[in-house]
Amino acid sequence: MKNNTVLKVCLLLIASVFIIHQLYSSFYKPITTQSAEFSTAVQGLNITGIFIRNETLVENNAGGVLHFVADEGSRVAKDGVIASIYETDTASLTVSQIEAVKRQIADIEDIQSYNNLEATDLDLLNNKVEDGLNALVKNSAAGNFSGSYDYAASLLSTINRRQMATGVAGDFSVQLAALNSQLAELNASLPAAKGYVNAAQSGYFVSVTDGYENVLKCDDLSQITPEFIKDMQPDTVGDTVIGKIVSDYEWYIAAKVTINESLKYKEGDSLTIRTAVKSCPDLSVTVKKINISDNSSDAVLIFACDQMNSEIAAMRSVNMEIISSEYSGLKVSKSALRVIDSKTGVYVLNGMQLKFVPVNVLYSNDAYIICEQQKSTDTVLRLYDEVVVKGKNLYDGKIVG
Repeated sequence: MKNNTVLKVCLLLIASVFIIHQLYSSFYKPITTQSAEFSTAVQGLNITGIFIRNETLVENNAGGVLHFVADEGSRVAKDGVIASIYETDTASLTVSQIEAVKRQIADIEDIQSYNNLEATDLDLLNNKVEDGLNALVKNSAAGNFSGSYDYAASLLSTINRRQMATGVAGDFSVQLAALNSQLAELNASLPAAKGYVNAAQSGYFVSVTDGYENVLKCDDLSQITPEFIKDMQPDTVGDTVIGKIVSDYEWYIAAKVTINESLKYKEGDSLTIRTAVKSCPDLSVTVKKINISDNSSDAVLIFACDQMNSEIAAMRSVNMEIISSEYSGLKVSKSALRVIDSKTGVYVLNGMQLKFVPVNVLYSNDAYIICEQQKSTDTVLRLYDEVVVKGKNLYDGKIVG
């Protein structure tokens, strides 16, 4: 009996040791690795850019109901029509209906002129239908109802093309006749416009004003000092103002910086500014002026730029970064960097064995490093290598279980 008890205790101890070992092996990791990924890092100066442009306020002194001919952010020519003026809301609604019917007619006529059905790529049409539907849903969910109409019209056009290509629909003559009849009725019911709002200059039409149109002027950049930016106030915009036209010629970005930061630049320098503007993330600029504050503690950098689009035209201020240097290579955690025998490198896990690989560090900050991506061999850091970022008693050739 005593021998059986001892045997049971021994077996229990062995089982316990085995379980503890298994748990320890499962949860204890002798090293921690991270994949080397391609990345780009920049060194630069973060600024808040203020846009200075030639902007002309657009006014309507005739009263009435406006029907805008120019879309928001669209480019207008000098003396071009921005809006028609009608006596009632009904007339403006009728114009909108006329424009919608005209688009449907043009779309059908375009489909009927597409005769090369044998060359139609059905997979491409199916993908376009799916993409169009997704775009319509996303814009509607985001509240972009003005743009949703365009997406809906585009989706309908693509569906009609697919139906025609597959033989589901081949004759739109009845639909076209009905639309032409509707167009004639709408035209007959439309009263003449009582007047028009015309563009005084060419540029981008923006319906939103902020009162800085006549405060921030391009004709005297020397006045844009740190004191000026601190004290500037917007003008009151009159009730007759319906928008503005933003010139698409040279315009400027002003940014307040410290005097030490301003010493990195001089007039005439060509630079790149990275922005949060989705349609134009990088702007090519030239340092136009550097205006120093009265107490010489701050300065305003003024950059000249000739890139303009509807998104930029609608903005007054945005966060930016003046790019001074840009580095591309393999990104790993800074904790992976080690110096062995006067060589800077990292440990890479190759199967179950560690290998020390020298690296050329191009860029470093507190969190990560960017290493030069060299021609792939066994002796250099390669894309997707598992790099050791945490571990003890590391050495070249060590077997990691």
